Amino acid sequence: MNQPIKAKNLPLFSIMDLNELRRDTHLEDAVFSDFSVGWDQKIYLLFKQTAESQDKITAKTPADYTVAELKMDWAGGEILDMAVFPLGRLKFQLHYLRAIGENFLLFQARCAYRENGPEQNAWIVSRDGAVLSCFCLGDGIQDCVVKKDGTIITSYFDEGVFGNYGWDEPLGACGLIAWTSEGTPLWKNEKYPIYDCYAISLDEEENLWFYYYNEFRLVRTNFKEDAVFELPIEGSGAFSVAPSGDTFLFEGGYQKHGKFYFLTARGGRLGQKQKAVPTCDGKKVSVERCSLLRSRMLFLGKNGVLYGGIWGSDGL
Repeated sequence: MNQPIKAKNLPLFSIMDLNELRRDTHLEDAVFSDFSVGWDQKIYLLFKQTAESQDKITAKTPADYTVAELKMDWAGGEILDMAVFPLGRLKFQLHYLRAIGENFLLFQARCAYRENGPEQNAWIVSRDGAVLSCFCLGDGIQDCVVKKDGTIITSYFDEGVFGNYGWDEPLGACGLIAWTSEGTPLWKNEKYPIYDCYAISLDEEENLWFYYYNEFRLVRTNFKEDAVFELPIEGSGAFSVAPSGDTFLFEGGYQKHGKFYFLTARGGRLGQKQKAVPTCDGKKVSVERCSLLRSRMLFLGKNGVLYGGIWGSDGL
């Protein structure tokens, strides 16, 4: 029988208090909607202020969007520069943000198929708020990553796979799709029985990693060759990949929201999990939400502070 592995600290650094950022940028009434690390290793924060009335033509409730971009010294744990981009009012409720090239991809997870076709739930917006393009990425988006070349990868939860909101033939039936920056499919999963793609990430070489149900397996693919791993976690919603490509930080999974575990690959399996304790300046951090991609990690504390972490070349 394996002996329990002693818990290990997950060292983080404080990036900023989001309430202070809101005050400094006059966004006190804005909702902090999303945060992620971009293809350029910058941090992107999305704030949304919903308008009071619906648009009479579209019957959609418009919102004003603002993006904050943080250039980081990840090794030193410091902000080198910050820019704020007021995007203005968009006539759609968009909840998620990813950097794509020098522009922003805004999207929402849900998307109805109506009599005249599917809603366009993804918008490419320039830094001055100009809408460059709109397209449909399907309903039930679980997560999204964007590669350096602008390739968009979307994963889908069960309703996006099996259909809802008028979708008889859902776009996300395969569970995982890669798209061009114009919204044209490049690749679809055809090998794995994905009922729900719980989490996706990239490594430093931009290989795609995905973790799915109903088999609770982790797969690495370059869209030509795959490696498949078993692992002792069920239901994890996020993970980060060390530069070595064989060590991972996984969010805890079912009934373990806000908990994290280190796992190391040994052959075709990720070995015994080791509890990771998020800490900053020697104090435990209670995590509300996280965004994990490549070797960069973001954690929103329950105290309203945004924290960061990074894998070193030989681990944390």
